[in-house]
Amino acid sequence: TGQGIVMLTPDGAASSIVVPGANAGWTAERAASLEELVCGASAVLLQREIPEEVNLAVARAACAAGVPVLQDVGGEDRPIDDELLREVAYVCPNETELERLTGMAIGSEAEILAAGRSLQSRGARNVLVTLGGDGSLLLEEGGRVVRQGALPIPGGRVVDATGA
Repeated sequence: TGQGIVMLTPDGAASSIVVPGANAGWTAERAASLEELVCGASAVLLQREIPEEVNLAVARAACAAGVPVLQDVGGEDRPIDDELLREVAYVCPNETELERLTGMAIGSEAEILAAGRSLQSRGARNVLVTLGGDGSLLLEEGGRVVRQGALPIPGGRVVDATGA
């Protein structure tokens, strides 16, 4: 019953409202009942529209089983726990989320890289920053940076970068 409502301005900028609904009712104990499914998965994707304790419980189980965990940090605007960062293989913020999580400026590529590295200093192994119409930057655990430009789109005009 949770909902994420995205609102767009005429220039394509987005803001969102998260209404948690039943998602807020999840507990770490309830998440433990999913351990068999989690441990048998090829990968686990988490998001922040459920309580952090649930994400942490699922990430711990997956990590212990060698299942890679991807943490999309979209959803509820709240700090992210360092323990959770240590359990996930990839943490995936967009530029705005990266700025909120780190409190650092993200106006240039150098600032984005510094902010991403600050998440790595807190335990994140790989940080994938989505840049909307400009593609993405991946800061790998070993220090390598991979830049991926946005792919061409039909019509050549970005109207909404939500989910890009």
